[in-house]
Amino acid sequence: MHKILPILTVLTFGCSPEPQPKAEARIDEKEAPYRCQPDQPYPYASGIPYLGIHADAGNSDVIACDSAAQFQQSWHALQGFGLTQPNTFSPDGKTIYATTTNPDPEGCRMWALNAESGDTEWCKNYAPTVSQSAVEVDQTGDLFFTASASVISLNAQGQERWQTSFTENGAADAPWGVHFTPDGWVATVTTSGNVHLLDRDDGTILSSLSIADTFGFVAPATLDLGADGGVDLLDFLPESVAMDIVSVWGETTGEEASSGFAGFMGAGGFVDNTLGVDPSGRLYIVGGGPDTEHGALVQIIVDTQGEHPVLQPGWTATINAGSATTPSIDRNGRFVVIGDGSSTAAILNPDESEAHVRVADIFACDANTDADPDPSLCAFAFSEPLERAPLPGAPAITPDGTVIFYEFSLNFAAGPDARDVVALSPDGIQWQTTLPDDLDWNSVVTVTNNHVIGTASRVTLSDQSLLGLAFPIETEDYVVLLDRHDGSLVTTLPVADDSSATVTIGPDGALYAGILGILSVLSIDDRPDLGLVRYIPISE
Repeated sequence: MHKILPILTVLTFGCSPEPQPKAEARIDEKEAPYRCQPDQPYPYASGIPYLGIHADAGNSDVIACDSAAQFQQSWHALQGFGLTQPNTFSPDGKTIYATTTNPDPEGCRMWALNAESGDTEWCKNYAPTVSQSAVEVDQTGDLFFTASASVISLNAQGQERWQTSFTENGAADAPWGVHFTPDGWVATVTTSGNVHLLDRDDGTILSSLSIADTFGFVAPATLDLGADGGVDLLDFLPESVAMDIVSVWGETTGEEASSGFAGFMGAGGFVDNTLGVDPSGRLYIVGGGPDTEHGALVQIIVDTQGEHPVLQPGWTATINAGSATTPSIDRNGRFVVIGDGSSTAAILNPDESEAHVRVADIFACDANTDADPDPSLCAFAFSEPLERAPLPGAPAITPDGTVIFYEFSLNFAAGPDARDVVALSPDGIQWQTTLPDDLDWNSVVTVTNNHVIGTASRVTLSDQSLLGLAFPIETEDYVVLLDRHDGSLVTTLPVADDSSATVTIGPDGALYAGILGILSVLSIDDRPDLGLVRYIPISE
């Protein structure tokens, strides 16, 4: 899960099914010479390159196709609405699905758009938390996402198929996004650390497991902003920033601001990231750990021997408390990577941060040939300390175990020579890139066969700040393509605002930049445009 979002809430508030024939996206090669149609596993639609949050069920953010080097803007849709998560596609690639913010309580936050024109096909209103969930689409074209305390499924026309809600001790228990397992089930994890498998057809809960109860783990330390939630951070912001926040999210309460700020500081719920699924169907969750100062990466095994699947505990790996990243698993199922250390102290004082990129060898931990002799514990195989601050979004991981991550901090204290994007393999750093002209990379990366794709901004800072976070005066924002093999700059494309969600790629090779505009919202002089921008490939 990409965790830059909460700075805005901060400042405001049975048996395995039989595989079915795969739906194929068909793109005319003459009309789309840069088409991108990789094979995909059941129950996803084959030929669709970007499947859900972080590109696939393993959150790898890797697309198995060549991307063009040059693009031109095709359209800019959903202006005024912010995208926290990336857009996804129908099985034929002709429709785009996106969730957004909306300051109007009765306004649309779930959208179906025509991919060619950007026109709205239909839209629906859901609770504001829907913007934290990407839409997962199966091969039949049905949609799955989370909002409030529910997992919801619609058909392709936007009609509700089912809705399953969760509670913990009588209170709503919000799920963090969904992914499909290789057996075709819907997997999710809630704020309190409850893992659930659901039937795709009717939303029936097939199996559940509480991480806290199973492992005896506890949530990270919370950030106390007042027991009555009476702190309204809008009162401490520059007027233009406060107005921008309201224009994106609407009017909010001090209680919402307090809880959002705690989440951003790495002190939210027991879990605040989407789970990952490896190719064999095991689940990986990052969240609470053995004490309030440590979290854990947890493996959950799906036992399919009986009439219905049963969730069972696997191994755990201890991390520094707080993670702003989902677990990312390579498509071979060998390595899983997370970023840790997203704590209150690390956000307010990055120089004191103890944040790392940490990579576990799943095969070694399963066989207990890792460095920890306890079979229930997994020792990380390799790691890299972060130089600026905790990771604000999940790293990508390629099939050979190379991790590609970015460095970013909202205090903008890094010098012009500080690294922006890093490629780290089991053998060490392969390359690291400093963007030219004072650009700072600020979105999760998408990795194709030949490029690393994301967004970057050139920020002019003001002399105003809040809790160590600097307010820009204005920004210049770009979609950026790097060479995957050496990190060199390939091209930049102007974009309306900074992004935070992953830049997606469609079956015709077009790029889609979902804009949340955090830096524009926080800017003294910039006003956010937001929305979704499509770029089509052009011949070189």
